[in-house]
Amino acid sequence: MGEFVAKYNWNRKHYIAITKKAFNKLLSFGASLRAYTLRPTGRNLSTITYYDTPENLLQRTGILFYKTSENGKCFFKLEKLSFLPKTLKKNDEQIFVHEISQRDTPEEHSLYLIDAITSMFSTQFRIDLENVIKSVRPKLVIEIRADVYKVYGGTGFKCDMALENVVYRNFETKRKVKCKEVTFTLDSPQQFRKNYDEFLALVNKHCKDIVEMNESRYEHAKNLTKPITPVDKKNFQNYKKQKEKETKRRPEDIIEG
Repeated sequence: MGEFVAKYNWNRKHYIAITKKAFNKLLSFGASLRAYTLRPTGRNLSTITYYDTPENLLQRTGILFYKTSENGKCFFKLEKLSFLPKTLKKNDEQIFVHEISQRDTPEEHSLYLIDAITSMFSTQFRIDLENVIKSVRPKLVIEIRADVYKVYGGTGFKCDMALENVVYRNFETKRKVKCKEVTFTLDSPQQFRKNYDEFLALVNKHCKDIVEMNESRYEHAKNLTKPITPVDKKNFQNYKKQKEKETKRRPEDIIEG
């Protein structure tokens, strides 16, 4: 049996590395903070696989269906799609989580998935959900290899810092994109939230090589791997001709004011 859990985790923050030196700067920054201790805890491997039908029926219906795998545990997850800005999204939204085995297929758990989908919506579906679940295929995969460090504060505050090498694979657009990202996760009771916020404020102030990810990981993946728009050949040729004219101009042709 699955269960519904809170969608938004205030205790987890995602960042995008915008320079090649971001990881090294974070490690040296952590070592220079006298109030904090940084210790490596190992490597973490995880994957997120997003499913849909060939016609993208789930996405068109407003459903996000995916499988997560981390630390030997696998789950099927369902959530409502929301394309509102982050500031307008509700904090009380929930995700359906159903534990599975590594090799399990969506069809083998269709009963639980269908029950969860119907309970998420007040309107009755006109499509055959059983056939929809049978026809889903992987559409997008995120592979994450993270070196994890434990951050200790003098007050008992703890959080994890994961330096992530991420690969995004989009089977529809045939695009593969590699990125470096960082995830901070509070590993202390909620009473340490103020300490957590203070630590993140220091990170944001002193490490300009990362920026907060202001969208979900799914939205981020879709934006990164969307089709590349072909360059307008005519405009490009005109641009090249103009640049050639500029480089061929003689010094005596230039009028100085």
